[in-house]
Formats: sequence, C-alpha cells, structure tokens
Amino acid sequence: MPLTEIPAIEKRHEAVDALFERGNLREAMQNLFSSMGDLERLASKASTGRINPRELAQLRMGIESAHEIAAEAEGIDSLLTYLERMSPCNELLQRLDTELVDEPPVNPNKGQVIRPGINAELDDLREIKANSKSALAAICEREIERTGISSLKIDYNQVFGYYLEVRNTHKDKVPSEWIRKQTLTQAERYITEELKELEQKILDADGLSSTLEWECFQDLVTAASLEIKALQENAQVIGALDALTGLAQVAEDNHYVRPRMCKKHSVRIVSGRHPVIERTMKVGELYVPNDITLDGDQAQILMITGPNMAGKSALLRQTALISLMAQMGGFVPAASATLGVLDRIFTRVGASDNISSGESTFMVEMNETSAILNNLTNRSLVLLDEIGRGTSTYDGVSIAWAIAEHLHELKERPLTLFATHYHELNAMQDRFNRIRNLNVTVKEVDGKIVFLRKLATGGSNHSFGIHVAQLAGVPKSIVRRAKAVLSQLESSRQGMKDDHKAPFHIQEAATSELSDVQMSIFQLDDPVLEQVREQILGLDINNLTPVDALVKLNEIRRVVSGTTSESGDSE
Repeated sequence: MPLTEIPAIEKRHEAVDALFERGNLREAMQNLFSSMGDLERLASKASTGRINPRELAQLRMGIESAHEIAAEAEGIDSLLTYLERMSPCNELLQRLDTELVDEPPVNPNKGQVIRPGINAELDDLREIKANSKSALAAICEREIERTGISSLKIDYNQVFGYYLEVRNTHKDKVPSEWIRKQTLTQAERYITEELKELEQKILDADGLSSTLEWECFQDLVTAASLEIKALQENAQVIGALDALTGLAQVAEDNHYVRPRMCKKHSVRIVSGRHPVIERTMKVGELYVPNDITLDGDQAQILMITGPNMAGKSALLRQTALISLMAQMGGFVPAASATLGVLDRIFTRVGASDNISSGESTFMVEMNETSAILNNLTNRSLVLLDEIGRGTSTYDGVSIAWAIAEHLHELKERPLTLFATHYHELNAMQDRFNRIRNLNVTVKEVDGKIVFLRKLATGGSNHSFGIHVAQLAGVPKSIVRRAKAVLSQLESSRQGMKDDHKAPFHIQEAATSELSDVQMSIFQLDDPVLEQVREQILGLDINNLTPVDALVKLNEIRRVVSGTTSESGDSE
C-alpha cells in the first residue's frame, strides 16, 4: 500500500535524503536498531503480564535506545515529524534502571532480579540466606574439632534437608545425640536438632524472599503495562525510522536517485534500471539502462517489440518497480525520474494455466486481462506482455489490436506498456496519435544475434525466435528446417497483404474485416516431393554406408511411386 498523496510521499523522500546525506547518522542509527530488540513485541508481552525479567531488561534497553535515536536525529527537520511522536517514558525507564538488575535471569523464581535497597524486608531475608552459609561452615568446623572426625562435611538434599556425612572409618566417633538418617556403602548420614532449626530458618527466608522478589517484579511489569500505548507508538516510529534508514542505505549502496513527483499523469525515467536484475548480474557485467516516457497526452501507449530474451519483460517490470519504489518513499534506480502518482498497477505478465478448474493458459490470460480492463482508472499503469499468444495467429493479433485500441480510446487514458511479438501492431502508431512504437535492439553478426538491451524508436519486424532456439541448443536440423519454413511463410504472407500499413486487412473498427481462414503453416505444391526433401535433408551423409544409402533410396522410390512397403520388394 504505497502512498498516493504527493505531500506525504515527499516527506518520506526528504527523510531518506537526510539519512542518505548523513552517513555517520545512518550508521549510528543502524547500530541502535540492531541492539534494541523487538520493542513492539516486548510491549505486547508486558501488557499481558507474560514478560520475563530478561525481556524486561530488553524493554529497558529499547527505551534507552529510543532516547539515543532522538538525540542523534535532533535538529534534522525532515525527521522531526517522526521524533515528535515518540514518548520518553521517563518514569518507567527510571524505575527499570533503579529496581531491575543489569542482567536478570529468565526465570524470576531463581532470584537476583531486584536490586538491593528496593525492599528492606527482602534485603533482610537475603542477608539470612547469605549468612546461612557461614553458619553452616561454623557448625561443621566446631563438630570436627569436638569429635575429631576430620572428613566431616555438611550437605543438602531434597529428602533429608541438611545433614552431616561421616565416612565409615570415623563412625565410631559419632556422638550419641546425632540421629542417623541414611547408611551408604562408605559413609553414614546424620542430622541434629541444631541443623534442623537452621534449615527451617534458611528455607523460610528462601521462600519469603522469592515471594517478595516476585511481587516487586510484578510491580515493574504493571508499570510497563501502563505505558503500553506510548511503547507501541515508539515501536512504530522506530520501525518507520528503521525502514527509512534502510531505504537510504540501499540508495547509497546501489546509486539510486531521489525521484521527483508531479501532478501530471506521466512517467519519465532517464536511464532506468531493474533493481533486482542489476544485483544478480555476473561480476563485471553492467546493466544496460533505458529511458521511458509515458504521457497521457502524447505517448499513452508504448508498443514494444523485439526478440525473445532481448529484455522487453524486464523493461516493463522495472518501470512498475521504479514507480512503486518512489511512492513508498524510496529513491529509485535511474539517472533521474519524474513520476506522476499512480493509484493502481495492473500486470498481465507470464503464462500459466489452472488445470484443476479446467482453465487453459489462454483462458487465464483473458480472465486477467478482463479484470484489468474492468478496473482501470485515470491514474493506472498497465503492463501487458504478449497478449494473445495463447491462441492462433489471427485471433491473437486481433485481440491484441482490439485491446490496445480500447485502451487508447478510453477517456481515462491509462498509461500502458504493451510488449508484443505481433509486428503487425506497429501499424497502430499511424492510426492512433497516442501510440508510440519502440523496439529492444539486437545486432546480427555472422548469422548470430547479440542482445544490445537498448530501447530504440520504431518497431521491429523480426522476433529472432529461431536464433534463440539455436542458442538454447535445439538440433541444427530443426533450426535449418525452421528457417526454410519461415522463408516460405514470409513469402506467402507478403502476398496476402494489400497494404503494408494495414496487415491482415485491419481497417478502422467500424469497417474492419478479418479473414476466417486460419493461416497455414506450409504452402506446398506437392506433398510427396516435400516428404522426399525432408528425408534427404535428414540424411547424415558423412556416416551413411553404401548399404544404408541403397535402403534409403528404395524407401524414397516407394514414396514417389506410391507403393506400400512389401517384404523382399526389389531386394
């Protein structure tokens, strides 16, 4: 959903421009974005009370980063619109800084979440827990001195709590008041009343401290949930700044320029490039840029012809992408671009079918074309690639001609790029004043074609499909035969034309008539001779043995004489 109002688009362009010109600011903001985490997600978790201590620390970091971003961008007018929407959340930040430890654990029940000095009772309980270790050590040292059991130690488990462990070599030294709880292979475990009392104090302190720390943590979560709207607004602003910074970085990396938006329904691109294709080209290979001018008053429809693989489809796509990138607020891959605002971009590009619904490739093509024609506006851009190719030649030319004529005559005058292999459509330029012919140039050298990828004025009369088939590795015999058939077809077609400006007798819509006769693939005087010629052309003379030659000659004689193959005939 790109923007469709010029003031809003230009505000984004100004913001991207500011970030584009200030590389240090852009780098600083990118570092802050990468370290702050997903602020919107964290705020959402806080609002539902499902945030853990470590995520709460990330939320604190996000608020701090928002402060730093605002400080970095201070004084830049084009970013002020975004910065004004941000809330400092000072009270929440102060509480998080004061009460939450620097690196809290994920599980709040493990303790060490709240800083010392926040809750006096919690501090006292922590003191008891801390001193319990020294108290246990004191008991152990005293009993060693009293009993003479040098290996005596105090340990803890979930079954007995704290206990004294005595190795079997010293069990005769155990005082009578100790209570034996467990006998092991090499030792025995005992408890005393003193140990049990100390254990109870430690466990009480541990449970109470965990409860108090959980309550303090929940107070922080509640405080964060009260700032949910401000936090979400900050997240949206930071997301927008992140996107704008990304657009500026892409513009810097790929040599994009700021487009100029205009009120007129037109597209003027100088040295435009496809933003994706140019990034996937081989090292050292440069993308060939092209100019495009579409104007509702002068050049509403560009009829683009040229060979397969010459770059017609890429040209259509890059025009739409440049317009889309401009309206989303970004810079564009071109030397310059002056663009009118589009409300819709319609495309009929590619071939597919829908077998499960019983729709052929041509039916899908016509369905999509119908949707385009029924939803056009006076601010639309239409991309049509090879309309009519899914049916017969006459039908395809007729449909493509009628669609182009309909688009030209619409009062909305949608801007249209029409790529086609039907060279007969070049004649439309002479009949319709807002149709212009262009072609993607190639150069033929020694029977091979070189794709120049450059757009030139005028139409093309050749598709070079056979050359493309040759490049794809189609067998030479088929390529040779295709050239012969093409020569025959071109000769017969020339004889059918009454006027080179009106191919297939296409006249004005009110008086036009098209022949119902489908154009034949072959124009032959004698089918038998044609069959013989095909057999001869298909022979590999260099590898043909004398016996094979006699057998083949016999087959040819049968074809000419009209006889059927019989076993032993003229053997």
